[in-house]
Amino acid sequence: MNRRSTVLSALVAGAVVAAGCGGDDPTDPPEQDLAPNLAGTYDLSAFSSALVTGGQTLQPPDVSGIFVLRQDPPTGNESMGTFEMSISVPDGLGGTTAFDDEGTYTVRSDGTWEQFGNLNQARGTYTLESGTFTVTVTEPPLAVSLSVWQRR
Repeated sequence: MNRRSTVLSALVAGAVVAAGCGGDDPTDPPEQDLAPNLAGTYDLSAFSSALVTGGQTLQPPDVSGIFVLRQDPPTGNESMGTFEMSISVPDGLGGTTAFDDEGTYTVRSDGTWEQFGNLNQARGTYTLESGTFTVTVTEPPLAVSLSVWQRR
């Protein structure tokens, strides 16, 4: 073996050893956050929608609602589940109109939310803090809304 191939062999061997070492290398990708478990039953605390409430934020007793989420175990930073939702808002004539929907949803640990219901398909963001679950729908434009729910 000549000197050049000896140096090359040493470099390759060093690279293989370095690649086999893990853990504390700052170039290792960070561990993935798991999607949170949102399963539960929630009662509506506040709701606003450009289309339904004219952008006004309504709270009980003016609005009422229930949101039931069932969720599969997370796969990495994502989890899917099913939902049932009902929101009642004033109809402007002294009564109420109910919006009922059911379907599937996907959440990610980065705070993104997607729902695929019979009534509404939407994307946006969510937060869950101390039992308060907030969904901000950002698209499609006709579905833009904010709903705040309290876990039972």
